[in-house]
Amino acid sequence: MFSNLIQHTLTLLSKFIAVIFYTPVFVFPGILVAALGGVLGQFYIQAQLPIKRLQSNAKAPVLGQYVIMFHFGNKSSDMSLCPVFGAAITARLTSIRAYGIQESFKSNSLKFIDFYSRPSRAYYNLNRWIDIRVNVLANMFTAGLGAYLIYLSHQTASNIGFSLNMAVGFSTGILWWIQIANMFETQANSLECINHYIDIKQEPKATDDGCPPAYWPSSSELCVEKLSSQRFYAISPSALHLEKELALLAILGLESVFYDGIRTASLNLEKLQTNITIIPQVPELLSGSIRKNLGPFNQYDDAILNDGLCSAGLQSVQSEEEDDRIMLDTAIASGGSNLSVATSAIGWYLTSLFFDQYLTMLFYTDYKTDFVIQSSLRNEFKGDVTLITVAHRLQMIMDADKIMVLDAGNILIIALPDLQSMPS
Repeated sequence: MFSNLIQHTLTLLSKFIAVIFYTPVFVFPGILVAALGGVLGQFYIQAQLPIKRLQSNAKAPVLGQYVIMFHFGNKSSDMSLCPVFGAAITARLTSIRAYGIQESFKSNSLKFIDFYSRPSRAYYNLNRWIDIRVNVLANMFTAGLGAYLIYLSHQTASNIGFSLNMAVGFSTGILWWIQIANMFETQANSLECINHYIDIKQEPKATDDGCPPAYWPSSSELCVEKLSSQRFYAISPSALHLEKELALLAILGLESVFYDGIRTASLNLEKLQTNITIIPQVPELLSGSIRKNLGPFNQYDDAILNDGLCSAGLQSVQSEEEDDRIMLDTAIASGGSNLSVATSAIGWYLTSLFFDQYLTMLFYTDYKTDFVIQSSLRNEFKGDVTLITVAHRLQMIMDADKIMVLDAGNILIIALPDLQSMPS
């Protein structure tokens, strides 16, 4: 775009020089027309930038209406990652029809379209505004030059035609120059986004001092001393807040957490993450097959993977139809969008079984998924394994050795699992 701006600027200068070469008296009118065009262009650019920003912001809900409006808790209905936008719309028609919300969908669509039409109309009116004024300047300059050449000068017909041709190209080219300059400035604003990404805080680089011994972890011992946590860096830490995965990840990086005798803050983040299994509330799998998700480096035989699928209870959360059975070669869409939340959660849970990790964090899930995972935990998690469960139902934690009750970020109770006997 910058090269186009330079090229068009040089073209305007060459045509203006050609005009004043045959009619030097029009040097001042030409400069005046160029100056007025620049002033009008500056007004246009300053008014157009905020309008275009509003137009872009209003356009997103119109498109998002078909992609992210309906998320009914079923991962299989989430087509936000569908590469074909038309396919995403088609996939939503069944949900819209089933819930009987055609009128609601229509009214919301019209509301978003109306909201988008307001800045769009102002944007096109602004283009007409600059177009009319620049064309008036161009016509006045060309008409004045033509009258001078015909009635007051003694130029030949070829020179008059050449001068008028250059004058028309110069005067009308001002509008194109304004539009190119506007596009150049608009694209230059993308540097703000680049600076935003540059300023994003990055994970610390791995160091030799952050590498734990080869035997680590040899136990599931987790020691927490004077713990404080925060969900975001911009707010003050609370006493303890375990509602989201982000909070748990922040807790593991604090100075007061020791995992198998080593302070977690001193470990390389990659090493710490590979030795902890976190089953989030809304898990996402990688695109590929089930086999690639469970063993991305082909480190497990198919027999081991199939045993893991059976022991984890994956078949319990699927329908009885043969076509719906999850096998090792089952294709997984990006983010696991073609699987239910229950199936994705069990897929994450399988990693803790295969990797033999000592520390697993389980976030609250739906009732059916929780029942399947808890049943597998009682049979598969044996020995020195620490399981931290973030739950909203007592059933998920009845087998726990100790229960921590939180309220507004504060620790209320740390006791054995006999909470049902407590009146509160």
